[in-house]
Amino acid sequence: MTNIPRPEWDHPYLHTRQELSRQQLEAFAYHYFLKFLMFFRDQPEGSIRPGLEIKYSAKMKHKLGLADLFNHNIRLNYNYFRKDPALLPYTLFHEMIHIWLYNCDLDPGHTRRFYFKMKFFEATKLPIDQKVHIHKRVASEAKFVFTCPNCKNKWFTNSPKEDKRLYCGFCYEQSKEKYYPVKFTNHNRHSLGNL
Repeated sequence: MTNIPRPEWDHPYLHTRQELSRQQLEAFAYHYFLKFLMFFRDQPEGSIRPGLEIKYSAKMKHKLGLADLFNHNIRLNYNYFRKDPALLPYTLFHEMIHIWLYNCDLDPGHTRRFYFKMKFFEATKLPIDQKVHIHKRVASEAKFVFTCPNCKNKWFTNSPKEDKRLYCGFCYEQSKEKYYPVKFTNHNRHSLGNL
């Protein structure tokens, strides 16, 4: 049985049987993006950074959504959602969690903290895709974070090893200069409490 959304979370495109245009899909995603911001602003962990962009890709084949952490955008599968937009809010919320965690200097992987935040979606009573975004295991919170001294992009890892040959590919693509990341211990991983 499908959940019926609470009135404040409902939208006509959730119930449509027609394919949506790109413009309609963009408006639909933006509608829910604005509604979901209440879960990602002024939180104890921090806030999602302004300027998050939502894009649609007709090239996506195996994923419904992708959080591009370094470029601060979310890509959604255009061909999938134009035919069935009802599950778009679920995927959008999922990808917003990845971005929010990253913006808060927290491990953006599928950790206990990620799944704890994902439970907030249930309050909306919006459709939940039982087949998508279900991961077999919960990732451990990264112990270390490597940060590019130039662009400030971060990589979360459990390996303390620094490979002096590795440099920031994001910066190298932009300027052809090699910036080597700086390692620090992820102290935020211990603030999980009773999640």
